[in-house]
Amino acid sequence: MKQYIMQQFEYHVWANRKVCGYLQELAEEVYQKKIVSVFPTIYDAMVHIYVIDHGWLSFFTAGGVTDMSAEYLSQLKNNIDSVVAETKGKRIEELGQMMGDLAEQFRIFIGQLEDIEVIYPSGAFEARCLDYIQHMVNHGTYHRGNVTAMLRQLELPGTPTDYGFYLYTLSQ
Repeated sequence: MKQYIMQQFEYHVWANRKVCGYLQELAEEVYQKKIVSVFPTIYDAMVHIYVIDHGWLSFFTAGGVTDMSAEYLSQLKNNIDSVVAETKGKRIEELGQMMGDLAEQFRIFIGQLEDIEVIYPSGAFEARCLDYIQHMVNHGTYHRGNVTAMLRQLELPGTPTDYGFYLYTLSQ
């Protein structure tokens, strides 16, 4: 199971890197352009993926969440705001590097896990670590789809990041 979830995670990393690489080929004005969509800009969508991934790593390293008090939620909001602030003024190349650095931290975390099926509390419920990681991968896939839709709104093509395409690239 650990090998499976690691492959899922590596797909997530590959797809994020592929989208960031594609966006680097475009003018900054494209990925920073304000449009009416799920996110104000394509860049904001990519920041969202980064911030949520960062949050998941914090969740895991804290051993989950048992306290959903107003104090905890306020601290969580402050942490999110801090991570978002780290991305301000960065070009997509820099955000891509930040995503890559975070991915390396995640690899270390996953590699050190003795049991990928360990249960983590999350306030009102608990789930296995591998389920949360799969959720994180699905979350990234969903928002990379938003990026593709936003690019199409701007009359630009997206870049293929389907899991099947990832598997194909592994066979090459």
